[in-house]
Amino acid sequence: MIYSVTLNPSIDFIVRVEKFQEGETNRAFADEFYAGGKGIMVSKLLKNIGTSCRNLGFLGGFTGKFIEDNLNLLNIEHDFVKVKENTRINVKLKSEQETEINCKGPNISEIEIQEFLKKIKSIKENDFVILSGSIPSSLGDDFYIKIIEILKENKVNFALDSSGEAFSKSLEYKPFLIKPNRDEISEYAGKKMEDYKEIINFTRENLLNKAEHIIISMGGEGALYVAKEYSLFAKALKGKLINSVGAGDSVVAGFVDSVLKGKPIEKAFKFAIACGTATAFSEDIGELDFIEEIKSKIIIERMV
Repeated sequence: MIYSVTLNPSIDFIVRVEKFQEGETNRAFADEFYAGGKGIMVSKLLKNIGTSCRNLGFLGGFTGKFIEDNLNLLNIEHDFVKVKENTRINVKLKSEQETEINCKGPNISEIEIQEFLKKIKSIKENDFVILSGSIPSSLGDDFYIKIIEILKENKVNFALDSSGEAFSKSLEYKPFLIKPNRDEISEYAGKKMEDYKEIINFTRENLLNKAEHIIISMGGEGALYVAKEYSLFAKALKGKLINSVGAGDSVVAGFVDSVLKGKPIEKAFKFAIACGTATAFSEDIGELDFIEEIKSKIIIERMV
């Protein structure tokens, strides 16, 4: 079983405005509500490609009920800890530019924390866990590490898609997959890095011994997969960006699923990039037929 952990889920409230004017009354021509949070996005992509995934995390209030109902409608498994405060709502304003307002999230009590950790302790060696997204402030910055320590004790493999201290500390436990972007690599290195070769060399020297697989997002340019003897580059396809929310999560889900099913790395990477691209070109998470269509157009360049 694949588990996705979303510590700080959200309702993603998409608001579409023709021409946003700051300080004025703006009228939306469309709006949508989606169950959001990076781990939930992972599970939605996995569902679309035919793989079961169970969501873990915290949900509360009328907003948490909406997310639960939405996942039930999609037939996606979940086992969230119920908390007293409302799950957050994140606003995605789409106009000439895309603007996000991400809220803080609920306070989580010690009793709720222990109930969640009990669920983590029940995960078995043959399972896999994808950890992604922000951490509610009430849990503390090291909460991912608490989870990872339990997983490693149970010999459970995990992928981490997070940044900052959680990213750097997780490397002590050798994640199956990390997916930093170019800025996060620069932050970890302590210097700005733009050149592909410089990024590849730094990754080989400093990260390959700390993670089994590394995918680096290069923004609108594409993505890199870095291995010891070679690297792979997938150039971004040209198309209309409809939805940046969930694209990176789709990459993670697609890669993990492919590798766990025994696919060669190059094919897994190509499929992962197709998953991310399909989501970016869709209103919500990419559907399998569209992913396959996109995959036929993606070119993977093998680099030294």
